[in-house]
Amino acid sequence: MATFEINYLFSLFGFIFGLFALILLFEIIKRTKDGIRYGFFLFLFAITTFVILEGLKILEIYKIVPMVVPSELFILLFILFMIAGLWKLKVLIQGLSDFGQAFVITSEKKHEGKLVSIVKDVKDVCFVTLKEPYKKVVESLNMYDIATSGMQFIDASGVSCDADNCININNSPEDLKNTLGRILKEKGSRCVVIDDITELKNIEKFELPLFIQNTSSLIKTNGSQGFFIGKMEHLGKETISDISMIVDKTIGDEK
Repeated sequence: MATFEINYLFSLFGFIFGLFALILLFEIIKRTKDGIRYGFFLFLFAITTFVILEGLKILEIYKIVPMVVPSELFILLFILFMIAGLWKLKVLIQGLSDFGQAFVITSEKKHEGKLVSIVKDVKDVCFVTLKEPYKKVVESLNMYDIATSGMQFIDASGVSCDADNCININNSPEDLKNTLGRILKEKGSRCVVIDDITELKNIEKFELPLFIQNTSSLIKTNGSQGFFIGKMEHLGKETISDISMIVDKTIGDEK
């Protein structure tokens, strides 16, 4: 009798828990994008299998319906769906975190702190500087104990950098994209920082969103994460809004 009651309580608890999880998953699925939604659908199938299993156990305990299908089959399906769902979400989350393209909005006052927060714990950085010369950037980062010797620099400031890990280019959209594409293929940098987009020459403000769209596609194609830094004083609300719709995420209280 005691075993009967314990089995019943466990199955009843599992059944109620499963129903609650199904409702929760439905709410999550309605609020997620298609890519992530597929992962949660696999979880939904797993929980549905679990609920059916627990429901059949309760019916079997009261001898209402015999367990026609072996319970092991439901357990196997539950495990398979859970593993598939976890794997799908892992791949999606990894893609978003590792290869997401970010628009970083800052101000003149907060620019240095925002820049340091991006590069301080990141390895294999390709740093594109459009205004400050290589030497000044390195000096600023070294003040925060950030090692720059392992970084690859692309300097479009117009000042010769004269360093093994630095390449001088003209400050133009085409030169930047061509050089960046070559460097990413040669060096395999995992992170690209472009500082800052408002200092790019030979381009109108309304053309910035298209430039960022093309450049972020180039960065993502090479399996890298991109940070496009822009100062709000030189952008304007419309440009900020247009760029925010293109990138994966927008960072900055100033937005």
